[in-house]
Amino acid sequence: MVGNTNVFIVTVRGRPYRVEVGDLSRSPVEVRVDGEAYLVDVTQPERPTPTPRQESRPSASVAPSLPPRPEAQSASAARAPMPGKIIAVRVKVGDHVHHGDEIYVLEAMKMEQAVRSTVEGVVSAVRVQEGQTVAYGDTMVEFT
Repeated sequence: MVGNTNVFIVTVRGRPYRVEVGDLSRSPVEVRVDGEAYLVDVTQPERPTPTPRQESRPSASVAPSLPPRPEAQSASAARAPMPGKIIAVRVKVGDHVHHGDEIYVLEAMKMEQAVRSTVEGVVSAVRVQEGQTVAYGDTMVEFT
């Protein structure tokens, strides 16, 4: 591919694919999925203006740059640092969590990542279960 190329790892039904997207300023766009080339027409759908109560989520469409990185954890929630599959959930509602405690294990690109708490608090909600596929920025565990 020549020119401005964007590379993404896209996970579909738990299987990661390397996707290279060519210059989005012209159509058709050359797209390579795990090395196999395709010519595709790309249009951006109109997006509704979010209301203050709507939660913003990363778009599944191809964009020329990555969305802003959400905080991996805040005082009230732990979020997925990348798309992947939940291998293990180490906490349940009511558990008291200390800074550094393992709260879940995420598999991404055939690597397991133990995600640890950066806060101390009580687990108020667990939004994932083992085997579930999650997207970048999804809320995994909430704290009070």
